[in-house]
Amino acid sequence: MTIHVIDTSTIFMRKAYYENMVTIPEVVDEIRDENSQFYFSLLNLRVEEASNRNVEKVIRVAKKTGDIHKLSNTDIKLIAKALDIKERGEDVILVTDDYSIQNVAMSLGLKVDNIVQPKISKRFRWVKVCRGCGRSVDGDICPVCGSEAMIKKVRR
Repeated sequence: MTIHVIDTSTIFMRKAYYENMVTIPEVVDEIRDENSQFYFSLLNLRVEEASNRNVEKVIRVAKKTGDIHKLSNTDIKLIAKALDIKERGEDVILVTDDYSIQNVAMSLGLKVDNIVQPKISKRFRWVKVCRGCGRSVDGDICPVCGSEAMIKKVRR
């Protein structure tokens, strides 16, 4: 049976209609409005912690894809929870509209499903590029021309 790991937006959009659902305590903490709390209370949903080992793995991959600056702690732990389930040998799908979560999850070999927005069709990575000379840079300022760096999406 497939396990669906759900993001906060799944609850906010009232789209948590899967038979077997899991989320993390940090997602529960994000549910503050009364209507969403009531909806959440009606769900047959397990709340489980993500392993520290997979949290570290997600951080490493997010740094490689360049998504690390776009992911919250909750996002990282949500991906890690899906990875925990996959490593137990179970079929898992991570349900989110967040493109950075989808990108990192797909880079880790996880299946993703969207809520409302179309899901990403290809993986990508983010790189820092100088606004002035166009060189790839590591910092916020280009060491060659002194211009500010910007983040640019590069397809794989």
